[in-house]
Amino acid sequence: MKHKIVMNIGREFGSGGREIGKLAAEKLGIPYYDKELIILAAEKSGLSPEYLTSLDEQSVSSFLYSFSGANFSMGMRLNSVNVLPPADQLFLSQSEVIRDIAGKGGAVIVGRCADYVLQEKCSHLNVFIQAPMRTRIQRVMERHSLDQKAAEALIAKTDKNRANYYLHFTGEKWGDRKNFNLILSSAIGIESTVNIIVDYYHQVEGRAENQAF
Repeated sequence: MKHKIVMNIGREFGSGGREIGKLAAEKLGIPYYDKELIILAAEKSGLSPEYLTSLDEQSVSSFLYSFSGANFSMGMRLNSVNVLPPADQLFLSQSEVIRDIAGKGGAVIVGRCADYVLQEKCSHLNVFIQAPMRTRIQRVMERHSLDQKAAEALIAKTDKNRANYYLHFTGEKWGDRKNFNLILSSAIGIESTVNIIVDYYHQVEGRAENQAF
């Protein structure tokens, strides 16, 4: 059976959301997109992948938000991309890529406001992964070879950047539970979290198929 539902994963930094998304995609046998979106966006926009990587999910200023936030809500597309700041160009390019991916069937997409981009476009499931701070600190310390203080600072900075990014492009609060179908703490273990998500995906897919008849 070909899966048709797109799973969008938001995540706190250090929660293991990227790993969980990748493992869920493997279990479901559907494509996984994270950094891969940058390459595809580069092809669509003509900008270099290296340059776009430096902008990916980074902090955006309140000035830019006041300048372009309303425009995004009015559905700007790539025909206006060259008049926007670079971070906004990347968002529009990635949004077009995300819509293209969703049109081809099931997939797992991590971050990039995919829940907002696809809110009226296809069958989708929005998941948010969080974890206790002590768990996040330990994971970041191990993954980035940092001491506790540096890990705490990196978590705070990254979460703030993601919150600003989401607010800039959606006008909404990052991690707001009203935007998600499922919110999980990875403190129960990566494998257990993946299993819950995969099971829920199948349930949502089953309901969607029943409604089609």
